[in-house]
Order: sequence, then C-alpha cells, then structure tokens
Amino acid sequence: MVELWVPQRKLGGAFSVDECARRLMHYRYAEVEMMRALLQWIATQPQVHHKVEFGPMAYHCAQHADMLGKRLPELRVTEGAEGPYPLMISPKMDPPNDEFRVFMEALQDQEDSVLRVVGVFGVLKPHLATHYLYHMRATDQVVDSPTVRILKSILVDEEEHIQWGRAQIEELADTPKKRRLANEWRMHLEELLTGAGGVIGVHGSDDDE
Repeated sequence: MVELWVPQRKLGGAFSVDECARRLMHYRYAEVEMMRALLQWIATQPQVHHKVEFGPMAYHCAQHADMLGKRLPELRVTEGAEGPYPLMISPKMDPPNDEFRVFMEALQDQEDSVLRVVGVFGVLKPHLATHYLYHMRATDQVVDSPTVRILKSILVDEEEHIQWGRAQIEELADTPKKRRLANEWRMHLEELLTGAGGVIGVHGSDDDE
C-alpha cells in the first residue's frame, strides 16, 4: 500500500507540563497588561482611528488571556480556578520577574501617541509572536496539542495587529526627528525587555532554547 500521509505530530517536546504552565502564565500576564494599556489609552489617544482599533484589539487580548486561563487547569494549575472541570478557568498570571513588570509599566505609562504604538506593535507584540511560534513548534505536538491550537489562534490576531501597527508607525513617524524618537524608544524598551529575559524570564546564556 502506498503511504499518502506523513504524520506531522510526534510525541515528545521541549517542555515539561510545569514548564508549559509557567510559560502560559507569563503569556497571560502580558496579554492582560497589554489589554489594560490599550483600554487606558483610548480616551487620550488623539488619532480617532486608533481609538476605533484599540477597543477591538483590547478585546482580542482579553480573549487570548481567557483561552490561556482555560488551558492552565488542564496543566495542573488549579489554584483559584473557578467553574466545573473541564470548563474551569484559572486566574493565575504572573510576570516572569520584576524586570518584566518594569518593562510593562514603562510601556503603559508612555504618553506620546506614536511611541505608544511603537511599544505595543513594534516591540511587545512581535516579541510575543516569536515566543508563541517557538512554543507551538517546540512543545509536544500530541500531548500538548490544545496549547498548540490556542497559540495558533492567538497568532492570527497578533500578526494582523503587528501589520496594522507597522503601517501606523510608518505613517506617524514621518519626519527624521519623529523617526529618531521612535527608534530611541524602541531601543529603550528592547533593552528593558532583554534585561528581563523576555516574557519567559530566561536570559540567553541560561536558556535551553
């Protein structure tokens, strides 16, 4: 018989159950804090079309956090979880460390409308998308397939948001001075993010990725 299908999902992955849960709690924290940033900016963002977009994007972040929260009890994170199994949702979300919390606070406290967009769409979302994609590919494709499906769904939104943000940055940073300020802010946030070890709180020399 001729084989016509090559299995794409194989047993075995880079993460233990506990490590997978740890990462999902950090992802959830980032999504919730990003949602809060977008919501608090709606009232003060001068560009009307940004106000229009920030609302749905914040809702997407809330959906992402909800999906991750529903996965956590399945990964043995049941502290504070509500609802009957398997419909439980865990409220657990933790920054990987204080440095990542400082990064998020710097991003949220920005008052310049252009630099806000740079922070979320030029730094944080691309960073999260990179980690989500790696997690999808590195985790056990069979045992952890629910996480793969969740991250795959989240990535659809993230990629759309990133493309929107890139277009806005190109549109708004339309002078050499504005472009320089945007690049300086991006570099500052990336330094904070790197110093935190990213959303998973692991520095390059210590990471087994």
